[in-house]
Amino acid sequence: MLEPLLSGITFGLALALMVGPVFFALIQTSLHEGFRAGLFFAFGVFVSDASLIALGYLFAGQLDLLNTHRDIMGWVGGSVLIIFGVVQMTRQPKAKEVDDDRRTVHGHYLVRGFLMNTLNPMVLLFWLSVIGIVSLREQYSLSDRFTFFGSVLGTVLSTDLLKSYGAGKLKRLLNAQVMKWINRITGLIVAGFGVEMIVRAFLQS
Repeated sequence: MLEPLLSGITFGLALALMVGPVFFALIQTSLHEGFRAGLFFAFGVFVSDASLIALGYLFAGQLDLLNTHRDIMGWVGGSVLIIFGVVQMTRQPKAKEVDDDRRTVHGHYLVRGFLMNTLNPMVLLFWLSVIGIVSLREQYSLSDRFTFFGSVLGTVLSTDLLKSYGAGKLKRLLNAQVMKWINRITGLIVAGFGVEMIVRAFLQS
């Protein structure tokens, strides 16, 4: 129970620190609309991720990928995560400015966070790859899988709320050099999970 919890927290921290469109949207929403609006936005992303994980398991289950094609999921999923990691490490950080300061209903930001995350097809592909990682860890029971994904989602949500709360200070700290190192570290962690996935698939094939 402890290993999937720690593994999930580590992976969740890597995801939470990724500097991308959702990251900046959360910071900007919090700066212009306040912490409560940022909370709604973060919860929308959380619901989206949880839904995509459930959809990914349904998709993999329908095709019986987790049993009959586990090695294929390992090779493909591991490669996807390595590509994600390399792209993240080489991404040039660009801080985006907000050009819209309208006051809107906070519920609008829950929908915005959900759609912004869900409509990116790479997010579903990413979670399918993570599902592949978990399926290759044969020692994981059903409760271990729930623990892993629960700790990933819980870590991401918790850190998103911290980002929203400290948005003002965080934005001042996010110069190009800092964001470049954040991208490198998080990309390396994600790529590392991808390498682990491929090694496990190779050993189990």
